[in-house]
Amino acid sequence: MQALLIICAFSSLLMLASCDGSVITNPQDITFPDSNVSFRGQVLPFLALSCGVGGCHGDISPAAGIRLTSYSTLLFDRPNLVVPGKPDESLIVQVLEGDLLHPWGNLRTTVSSSQIRGMRKWIEEGAIDN
Repeated sequence: MQALLIICAFSSLLMLASCDGSVITNPQDITFPDSNVSFRGQVLPFLALSCGVGGCHGDISPAAGIRLTSYSTLLFDRPNLVVPGKPDESLIVQVLEGDLLHPWGNLRTTVSSSQIRGMRKWIEEGAIDN
């Protein structure tokens, strides 16, 4: 079990390394472009640092059974969590925008409007695994 935790932690760090080799540790450091949002470049690091930390929606004992740790868990584990091409029907956008209550309250205080727009844009662009 300890080896699995070490592997998970190591792979998370690799995933969050930026192009210049530095490691991103603050979700506020993740910026979304106005178009061509990348799952690996923006969406996954944003979710890993803002929602998947502290045992909330990570792989180990995820809250409410919702894991936000991979493309397949976002698209296939929970119906309507992400509805490609339809951000208004996607539960993740509803939670981020405050339309659907999250147990910890309004997430708009912990994520930026740019990040919310970025998540919305990624889904609008088809929620591609890129």
